[in-house]
Amino acid sequence: MRQCDYSRTSVAPRLPAVSPPTGTGSALIHRAGSRVVAEVHLVNPAEPGMHYDVGLIQAPRPSTAPCGPGAPGTAFTGLDLDAGGTGTVTIQDTVRQGTTGVWVIVERPNSNSQDPAEFYTSEFLVPM
Repeated sequence: MRQCDYSRTSVAPRLPAVSPPTGTGSALIHRAGSRVVAEVHLVNPAEPGMHYDVGLIQAPRPSTAPCGPGAPGTAFTGLDLDAGGTGTVTIQDTVRQGTTGVWVIVERPNSNSQDPAEFYTSEFLVPM
């Protein structure tokens, strides 16, 4: 779990333990000329039709800088799981001057809070 500057967050949402785990995800990230492209895959058969927001975040960024939709150096799109609980989305953005790495965040909105109901982040920065 990461903050906008890619530092580790000290607080993470707690999810009920499910055994065996019901879902998985992955992201393939690459540079294509002056653009960065991420293909994000999610599988969660227990939650068909679920909506997620997917963001591509460029680093470095100050710890005070936001990284939500519309923030400089970010690109966001939606991902909806199909009836089988599977979804894929491709997101891309122009690489900003000074960008040395990128990462992905996947969030499920929470109708009762500004904090996401669940979120996942890349395990490492992808070098640019």
